[in-house]
Amino acid sequence: MAEKILIIGASAAGIAAASGARQQSAAAEIVVLSKEPDLPYFRTRLCAVLESPRAADQILLHKPSWYTDRQIELRLNTEVREILPQQHQVRLADQSLLGYDRLILATGSRSFMPPLEGSGLDGVCTLWTLADARRIEARLPGVKKAVVIGGGLLGLEAAYALSRRGIDTTIIEFAPRLLVKQLDEAASALFTRHVEHLGIHVVTSGNCQKLESLADQPAVAAVCLADGRRFEADLVMVSTGVRAQTEVAVHTPLAVDRCFVADTRMQTNLPDIYAAGDDAICEHRWYGLWSIAQAQGRVAGINAAGGTAVLDMPVPPYLVNTMGTKIASAGRLNAENQDPQYREEVSQDQARGYYRKLTFSGEQLTGYCLLGDTAEFSQLQKRLQA
Repeated sequence: MAEKILIIGASAAGIAAASGARQQSAAAEIVVLSKEPDLPYFRTRLCAVLESPRAADQILLHKPSWYTDRQIELRLNTEVREILPQQHQVRLADQSLLGYDRLILATGSRSFMPPLEGSGLDGVCTLWTLADARRIEARLPGVKKAVVIGGGLLGLEAAYALSRRGIDTTIIEFAPRLLVKQLDEAASALFTRHVEHLGIHVVTSGNCQKLESLADQPAVAAVCLADGRRFEADLVMVSTGVRAQTEVAVHTPLAVDRCFVADTRMQTNLPDIYAAGDDAICEHRWYGLWSIAQAQGRVAGINAAGGTAVLDMPVPPYLVNTMGTKIASAGRLNAENQDPQYREEVSQDQARGYYRKLTFSGEQLTGYCLLGDTAEFSQLQKRLQA
């Protein structure tokens, strides 16, 4: 009798796990459970739906036939409440039980809402699911001013989409500059000027204290900072990071360190249970990146189906297109550890918004930062890994 592989979660890691499992075994019964009503989609492209609801059909990971052709059973609107490792079962929201031989946890993450006063006001939202995107887009025709709290990639993309809808948009970033981990100071300044040139306001070192409403009204009206500054808003989108969804295992002996703890085979401390994606930490490392989630999912799927795959997880480069420009960066961007051989090559074209920085230890490339023109990315990445 064919073994049954049950996958909880249908984002990047879950679908990659299903694909890996089918690649490894033609006979395995593969079932993917998703609590969402939509077919699996590219979460990184959700902001396209803010510009046009028709984009929802264009961001799907695969067409329905992809799952049928591979004999992967995809069950939508199916929420798992808890896992029962000893019984090799999961309990669904309707209290029914579903058995498995191998289980892959790809439950992902959810948006983190900081404990802000007024976070429950109408018009305060997070963006993490296709349902979120549709809900936000539906109210945009009545929005004149929006504030995005958080200047990470999702916050930047959301602000760009809102601005392109003709909404006066402000980004409030807690750090002293945008993309502090991905860009050096000069590149960040140039990128910020580019963002502001698009008509988007940028506030850095912004410590949000509370969200304010008008008297006797439940809707958000302004974002108030700790230094007294106040920014009017009909819509406030909070993009301040994510938290892993591990609730299904709360009553189990599964090892959890904010995420499910897995080895390089993506196996947890319990037999027959694997984890991959935003809900998994491997070798004490967590990235929250699409490419890593896919790689982990593939390894988990292959091994759950009887294979012997091992995760190779080098530090990935930061490579994005956002705000109508391109960014590629990796490695060391500044002098560290008092390296006497440290040197850098920097060039920029402020008029075109181009910036190029290479760092070296002697003749060895140790990092790069490209803004605007990323044509060298592949070549530099190979040199960095050599």
